[in-house]
Amino acid sequence: MGTHRRIGEVAELADVTTRTLRYWQEIGLLQLDERGESSERIYSEADVERVMRIRELQVLLGFSLAEIRVILDTDNLVDTFRTARQKDARPEVQRQLLAQAMEANDGLLHRLDDTIVRISNFRDERATKALRMIDRAAVLDEEIAALDSTRSQVP
Repeated sequence: MGTHRRIGEVAELADVTTRTLRYWQEIGLLQLDERGESSERIYSEADVERVMRIRELQVLLGFSLAEIRVILDTDNLVDTFRTARQKDARPEVQRQLLAQAMEANDGLLHRLDDTIVRISNFRDERATKALRMIDRAAVLDEEIAALDSTRSQVP
């Protein structure tokens, strides 16, 4: 039996509030099986890994909770197939599970491709604006230099 952590420890580790962890559980992103004394939430190593995965997807990659749910659901389908394979499920069952995992993964890839295109377009817009600002700054610098030159010639 691995290490177990209390909700406060996990919240601190993930840099979220305990309320956030409870909310993730309410909406189904987390499913804790264990409770400690007085119904306190107890997090297994796998639970902590899932919390950290959610945070990574949220903070580092900027995904919404809805997008994270799709990613985690896809991962769950892959895990279900892997478990069936390890338990030597019938080939028909494995193939059906694999087809579901492949379909979910393809859908996720499509969503990611769309996101990458939107991000790329947004980046291009920002780069264009940056170039316009640089051009405008150069014009203003010339105007300032001309004014300074005129001011220095006035007795």
